[in-house]
Amino acid sequence: MDKNIDLNNIDPNKFIFEKENGEKVECETVLSFFVKDANRNYILFTDNTYDEDNNLKIYAYYNTPEDETLIPVEDEKEFEFVNKIFEQCKGDK
Repeated sequence: MDKNIDLNNIDPNKFIFEKENGEKVECETVLSFFVKDANRNYILFTDNTYDEDNNLKIYAYYNTPEDETLIPVEDEKEFEFVNKIFEQCKGDK
């Protein structure tokens, strides 16, 4: 164990994500939630980059309790569901 790591200063909302091309980027969790019926943990996160319209890029992924591999949400209906939850949570702030 590296003794130079101060565990008190680690942000639990930040993590390193490895892209398909092998590039590693620091990301920050925007929202995470579990859907019991689907048995999926959803995580929405950002790498703090912006698109051409200056909107913060937010990515939606999921995994299951049995397999922690992050899988992108690609199904249109599932994405709409996740986006609806995100919009509802934004309204709560």
